[in-house]
Amino acid sequence: MELWPISLIVAAFSALAPVAAAAQDAAPAAGAWSEGKLSAARLIAGGARSAGVEISLKGAAHTYWRNPGDSGAPPVFDFSASKNLASATPRFPAPRRVSEDGLEVFAYVGDVVLPIDVAPRDPAQPVDLALDLRYAACDRICVPVEAKLALRLPPGATTADPALTSALAALPKPIGADGPRVEIKPTTGSAKPTWTVRFEPPLDAAADLFSDAAEGWFFGTKRNSGGGFDLTLEQKPDGAPSSVDITLVVADDARALETTVSLDVGGSKP
Repeated sequence: MELWPISLIVAAFSALAPVAAAAQDAAPAAGAWSEGKLSAARLIAGGARSAGVEISLKGAAHTYWRNPGDSGAPPVFDFSASKNLASATPRFPAPRRVSEDGLEVFAYVGDVVLPIDVAPRDPAQPVDLALDLRYAACDRICVPVEAKLALRLPPGATTADPALTSALAALPKPIGADGPRVEIKPTTGSAKPTWTVRFEPPLDAAADLFSDAAEGWFFGTKRNSGGGFDLTLEQKPDGAPSSVDITLVVADDARALETTVSLDVGGSKP
């Protein structure tokens, strides 16, 4: 048997190293589709620390935002079967207001990508994402969907699916010092506890307002005749405190902004 000098063996492995790294970066940018009656879902890659859940809705079907509105159920994410995963945090683009049997829900229509912030336990090793996703797809009827999705994110990977790149760019941005000023004032004479929300300078007429709060709280939002929005307390949990942090998301065709405020509800009852 011919013996190779140590220098040649080292050189051979050094030459293979870039190929191995390239193979990691060339890992699939998307997992397999899980098909449902009104929808399909899959995981897509955004590099070593980011992924996304892509849901493709058929026809006029819709699925729900993290706060579904008057009806519906938000998506539920279970990553417990994943490997080398410290945490996975879903993020939500702004929804749209959809009429559903006389009710108004906050939903997505068509295709939507929900970005996932991924934190590996060991950054030097791949993350094997395994997601048990439960969501609803609704058209004339609502169909509960359970999709089991998988995708490997290699360490050092830089390839991102274009749909995820677009979804990340469209996420609501915090309202900074140069953004519109938010003014919230209690409204008198309403059947339920209501606040008027105004933005200065005023937003585009096509803008809409959505709200989200801790579990057990629900605030309805509607545009009012004064150029602002009515924020109405519809539900609060038993034994609730006198104040609650509420996230407001305002969106039009060009941008989406968000801010979190502390709202004094006192002894208000819906």
